[in-house]
Order: sequence, then structure tokens, then C-alpha cells
Amino acid sequence: MYVMVTLQGELGKRAGTGSIRLPIDNEETLDSLLMKLGRRHPSVVESVLDPTTGELSDRYQVLLNNRPVRRVLGIHTKLKHKDEITILPLPEEESQGNPPAA
Repeated sequence: MYVMVTLQGELGKRAGTGSIRLPIDNEETLDSLLMKLGRRHPSVVESVLDPTTGELSDRYQVLLNNRPVRRVLGIHTKLKHKDEITILPLPEEESQGNPPAA
């Protein structure tokens, strides 16, 4: 079983690739997947997770099959075979809680 992780913006540049196929186990969650990703690309995961809370940073959006994981169970969301995870940086305005400029 596996999932596909797409890294957009500077995350893809840091990792040296825009997409990574990672194996998963039954009952795997996004947080354990991020730990696997962190073994290969530590700077990517250090950016995506808030160092004080261990939760997702407000500076990044994480999508599971094109749906924001914050609306589900956040990093505790369970994954399934062939799920697609996209991690993308948010514009500065959105990451600071401000609505995007019109």
C-alpha cells in the first residue's frame, strides 16, 4: 500500500522533487506519514509542523484527496491506499489569519 505526496513551492525545491510515493501500513495516519517523510526530507517536515504544538503549521495547507485535512481530523486523519496528499505554502496574508486581498 502506498500514498502519493505532492510538495509544492519551496517544499518541492528543498526535497529535490515535487512528488514522492511513500509506503503506508494499515491504520496509518498523516502524522506517522509525516514522520516517514521527515526521515527522507527533515527540513520539509520541520517547516510543515509547528515546533511548539506538533500540529500543522498555519503557513501550509495540507490536502488529502483535494480536501483540507484541518476539516477532518488534522494530522490524526487515517490514510488509505492510493490517497493523494498535497502540501502547499499559503500566501502570507492567509497564513497570518487575514483574508486574501481582492
